[in-house]
Amino acid sequence: MNDVKLLLNIIQRDYGKAYMDFYKKHGIQTVFSCLCVGTAGKSMLDYLGIDNSDKMMLLSVVSRDNCRKLMRGLVTEMGIDVPGSGIAAALPVASVGGASSMKYLTDGQDIIIGEVKEMCETLAYALIVVIAEKGYTDMVMDAARSAGAGGGTVVHAKGTGTEFTSRFLGVSIAAEKELIYIVSKNKDKNAIMKAIMEKAGMSSEAHAAVFSLPVEDVAGLRSVMDGEN
Repeated sequence: MNDVKLLLNIIQRDYGKAYMDFYKKHGIQTVFSCLCVGTAGKSMLDYLGIDNSDKMMLLSVVSRDNCRKLMRGLVTEMGIDVPGSGIAAALPVASVGGASSMKYLTDGQDIIIGEVKEMCETLAYALIVVIAEKGYTDMVMDAARSAGAGGGTVVHAKGTGTEFTSRFLGVSIAAEKELIYIVSKNKDKNAIMKAIMEKAGMSSEAHAAVFSLPVEDVAGLRSVMDGEN
């Protein structure tokens, strides 16, 4: 069983500060927030008692034990199970790109570096997630493409945990981040992650942290699927 999870939380935008305080209270220092918009129609919003569909997505990498506690707390403390309050989902993390990425992503949590267990390699695809400084997407993608990656998708985000990063790297880090999502064949995943760590990792100006999530199947990604029977 994997020891690290990606906790995805989608909430009403107005509740952003309360949820960030909740995570900090429970020792989760590094959380990434992205603004987004829900797709529910007006009739559904009226039914749920929500004035608008402006949302915020929160992403954090947490230990399995912390994930259980947080999920309970989201219900008992934040009332996320009340209709219209939001949703939360936990996804298994397949691998984390090195000790520097692990330290940054799980600052303050009781996780032993190197404790993440590689997931079974039977799945054909992987989603590589890169968290980098704003403006360094090209550096990340150049590194990824050098190892055979196709394209990527960029999401602009704001991150917490910058005080830790400043101490860890000895430099001041801006809160603005770019999340780059790259779908690859599972057999190419390690090479792509290694290239990103070497050319755009924590020791570079991009200060990129990288991890991967398992993907069972893909469609419409010809660059990923080329060469398959």
